[in-house]
Amino acid sequence: MPAKVSSMIKAMRSGCSAPAQETKGAAEWMKLHRPETRILGIVGGLGPETGCIFCLNINIKFKAKTGSQPHLILDNLPITGESEGRLIRGGASGEHFRLLEESIALFNKVEVDLIAIPCNTVHVFLPELRHISAVPILSILEETAKECKKLGLKKVGLLASTKTVREKLHENELGKTGIEVILPDGEEQEFVSGCIVRIINRETKKDDGQMMLGIIKNLEKKGAEGIVLGCTDLPLLVSKLDMGLPVVNTTAVLEDAAVGFLLGQGRDGWPRLGRQDAERTAEARKTKPEVGKWGMI
Repeated sequence: MPAKVSSMIKAMRSGCSAPAQETKGAAEWMKLHRPETRILGIVGGLGPETGCIFCLNINIKFKAKTGSQPHLILDNLPITGESEGRLIRGGASGEHFRLLEESIALFNKVEVDLIAIPCNTVHVFLPELRHISAVPILSILEETAKECKKLGLKKVGLLASTKTVREKLHENELGKTGIEVILPDGEEQEFVSGCIVRIINRETKKDDGQMMLGIIKNLEKKGAEGIVLGCTDLPLLVSKLDMGLPVVNTTAVLEDAAVGFLLGQGRDGWPRLGRQDAERTAEARKTKPEVGKWGMI
């Protein structure tokens, strides 16, 4: 990448506005080097291992279908461990919103074609992020609901961070399709969130997997017909466990949706992504809306 593009990105990341000619130069350089290729912007670092695996899996799936690699740009956010743990356990994190906002702005500047955020919990900020983005942003919540409906599930057990559960992120989206969500009890939910933090920090305990399996069995007893892994880090722990139920891996669901877009495949629901109206899109590139409630946390 030429120095002009690099300096523009550095200026944006530091919070400064890049000169107009450099921003234009970056966009022109991107178009010149990918005239027929869609670019996927990936917001990573939420946890970092999952973000990297997400990139790798999209590369593998895309190459298997086309024989070539996709054009991916990963922005690995410098989230502090303190903010990470606080958000997962149900607290507030202005740091997350600020960094997400900067990342979305960066991807809009370099004019990627689609943005994916492989993290369920930070989808609590999705309405605000879509509002400030002219580039469509995939929703892991919407794609998961489509997958559950396709599988014919009526009741699903949800394993997710306390923040995801409290904000009813999956519950609200699945409810639109008539799917009931069954949750772990209080102590089990506390364990799930603690386990997610340990996975991110590579500090899992020997019995974490079996403890999680026990929670899954309890969800099945409550009537769950399938399990939604509502945290993209959970597959790192439970992927090899025999759960005995259909499992909806939200990471894989988002990967498949992103690959479908990169391949130019038609998919019901694409018009719902971001803002498709030309006038609003143009306005989005000019102005930055006032930060909403999540930015004030």
